[in-house]
Amino acid sequence: MGEKTLVEGLLDDSIELVEKLDVSNDAPTLAAWYFYEDVDQWRLLIAGPPFDQLLPKKEPIAYQKISVAISAAGLRSLSISMVKLIQSDDPLAKALRFLLRTPPNGVMKANFSNTTLNGIFIKEMVILRSA
Repeated sequence: MGEKTLVEGLLDDSIELVEKLDVSNDAPTLAAWYFYEDVDQWRLLIAGPPFDQLLPKKEPIAYQKISVAISAAGLRSLSISMVKLIQSDDPLAKALRFLLRTPPNGVMKANFSNTTLNGIFIKEMVILRSA
């Protein structure tokens, strides 16, 4: 995948993070690994109503929620620097909801490569949740 491979450990840890956020009432409606070709890096995109309320004015509090969940879950391969919070009305989030739907608490691993969706080119992406 992409220029740098997304390792299975990161996928497993990100699923654990999503499940941890679910039980802490910060359930994301979107969780997806997205490869940013211009910087040659993967980022875990997370969006959902609990974070929409905090973005952009209270962004540090939103990231703190993610950081606390990562620590509480004892995740080793995933760090806060790999996470990018986006709002639920972000064009990519909207496009992904159109493309694929999961149950609100569902998790999957759907891979997409070299795809254009609503005018957005996706080099590599792994969707974990799109509710």
